[in-house]
Amino acid sequence: ALLENPEILREASKILQAKEEQQRNQNVSHLIKEYNSELIDTKDTVVIGNPNGDITIIEFFDYNCPYCKTAAKDLRALLETDENIKFIPREWPILNNNSVIAAKAALASIIQGKYKEYHWKLMKEGSLTEARIFDIARNLKIDIPALKENMESEFVINHIAKSTALARRIGFSGTPLFVIEGRFLPGFVPLKELEKIISDIRESRM
Repeated sequence: ALLENPEILREASKILQAKEEQQRNQNVSHLIKEYNSELIDTKDTVVIGNPNGDITIIEFFDYNCPYCKTAAKDLRALLETDENIKFIPREWPILNNNSVIAAKAALASIIQGKYKEYHWKLMKEGSLTEARIFDIARNLKIDIPALKENMESEFVINHIAKSTALARRIGFSGTPLFVIEGRFLPGFVPLKELEKIISDIRESRM
């Protein structure tokens, strides 16, 4: 029967894959709850948007990830139109060495009060080189010698180490990765979908 109807095997495989994916997502959702206090902790980063917002969005991202750059456009638009969003950025440079340099530079810019504008500028660029990372910083009047020194600070190194540890413990596999009020959203999430998710969360609280 299987030889005559190979589509049965294909359908069974699809069902099994769907069940495994559902189980993985359930495991990740459980672990997000377990590590929630670390995820929402902002001692090693900054908050973009409203620090007292009723919706918290956490994003794990890489500055050389094209999907992160696409997501950044919609996320920035959301933050500009919804003044009750608390956005917690988590640098997770996983693609290449220039990703690491960009993440370190962005985090180091916190000390100079330049993170927000530097973050969006880095996200608007194409593939980032080391030279371009510092050119952007220079254009924003960031002190480059101080930036380079702070890139190797304990604050910067610990942020990236924490992002990596959390991603591994919870089971994240790539960027961008969003956590919105405990909900796990891997990959690019379009603006309309973000707005719908946020609206549903707010309605569920009423």
